[in-house]
Amino acid sequence: DAVPSFVRSIVYGAGFICPQILVLGSHSLLKKFGYYRVILFSFYIEGIAAAVMFFLGPQHCYILALFLTANMVIVYATFSLFNLPLADIVDADLAKYKRRSPLSSMVFGTNALFTKPAQSLAPVLVVTILNQFGYEKLNAVVIQPEPSLFLGLHDAMFYLICLVPLCIAVAQIITWTPYSIRESHMA
Repeated sequence: DAVPSFVRSIVYGAGFICPQILVLGSHSLLKKFGYYRVILFSFYIEGIAAAVMFFLGPQHCYILALFLTANMVIVYATFSLFNLPLADIVDADLAKYKRRSPLSSMVFGTNALFTKPAQSLAPVLVVTILNQFGYEKLNAVVIQPEPSLFLGLHDAMFYLICLVPLCIAVAQIITWTPYSIRESHMA
């Protein structure tokens, strides 16, 4: 094991505790810049960090662990802010179309329609990709496997770790940039 078990425990624990701390600590940033810019900035951080990690390569285990932790924290913290734009979409729709009651259940339901299946299907897709590189053979081997047999698997894992967040960050930036509710929730 390149990374000791206590470091992995810290990484896993930080992935669950740090997003809440980051959201609570970013209150002043949210007041100063608004959620639009804070979320957009987090997309840029995610993309730049993924590109830097990709160019550093898989041989830097501790930097990779730091990247995974930071990426997990940023993604979870950003995701917890997404109720703000959804609420603004509901408010803007209510004002624009002069509805008697807001379409909040429709907006939040549509959000869940896309996010929940994506969260469920992503691990299946990743395992399917990794199985093409011998991932399923890891569970079948009882004795210590020959490390050279899994070099392609290690490369595939590293590419997934770096390129998926990079591609998602680019897609999020392209999607988020034309968003029109920019000055909401600012002091």
